[in-house]
Amino acid sequence: MSACRKFQQMLNDFITVGINDEDIDFFVRHAKNCKDCYEELEINYMVNVGLDRIERDSGASFDLKGQLEKRLKQLEERSDRLYKFNVYKKIVCIMADICAVAAIVLFLI
Repeated sequence: MSACRKFQQMLNDFITVGINDEDIDFFVRHAKNCKDCYEELEINYMVNVGLDRIERDSGASFDLKGQLEKRLKQLEERSDRLYKFNVYKKIVCIMADICAVAAIVLFLI
């Protein structure tokens, strides 16, 4: 499946329910690097969120482009946190393995 097609399949999830943790990095990077897909995201976001706001007549801000950019920035920050968490988790697991091996070696001596 092409990256653009995968991105387009995720558009509705981004707008309505959110992106799965395992897809966040792909979604953010693709939105930043593919002008066509970003434009499609922007149009879909403005139409769907704008229509929802009109239906609710909430009187909320209609800076939809700014809100989209803010959501993408939040998603990017979440992606960074998830990456760091996974790195730290791997480090802790490696350290635990080293301690277990050291304990076994010391026990055998």
